[in-house]
Amino acid sequence: MRERMMLFTEGPHGPEPLWLWLNEQGMPFRPHSWDGVFRTANQRCAKVLTPPKYLGMDPHQVLAPYATPHSARHSFALYMLVVLNYLMDRRFGLSPAERRDFRLLYGDPWFMVQNLLGHASRQTTVDIYLAPVADLQLRAMLATADDDPQQAPMPELDEVFTRIAQESEGIQDLDDRLDPSGGVA
Repeated sequence: MRERMMLFTEGPHGPEPLWLWLNEQGMPFRPHSWDGVFRTANQRCAKVLTPPKYLGMDPHQVLAPYATPHSARHSFALYMLVVLNYLMDRRFGLSPAERRDFRLLYGDPWFMVQNLLGHASRQTTVDIYLAPVADLQLRAMLATADDDPQQAPMPELDEVFTRIAQESEGIQDLDDRLDPSGGVA
């Protein structure tokens, strides 16, 4: 990693780092630096969104959202799994036989997410990392949805994500946090 952080290319104004994430000084941003970025963002959210009577409480139990690099990775994985399953089930309109053939050619959504996350084993992705999504496919099948293909960003999935967030522990829905009564914020 250290060697990759020192790679540069010739830019219009001289050498530029090839590293994707740069700090405010334009230098390579070390991976563990994200902990400080998230800590600062969580403090700002708590300051702005937490009512005074909740100050000092466990950050997971108050109204302000609380995020970590791991929760961002987890949210990305859940989102990708939902979208990939949706695309395979509805958008492509595949029959069971066609879906099997598609899986043999390209891999199923679990395999795709495994590769996106860099897991060595598909089973790790299914059993451990994405455990909160175990009943997601059943919920998607039971949900009433229009069978016509939709254009991105697929707003019909908003309702599915909201319902999953409400019914699953450990998933935060910012809209519910801002308006706990369930009404319009």
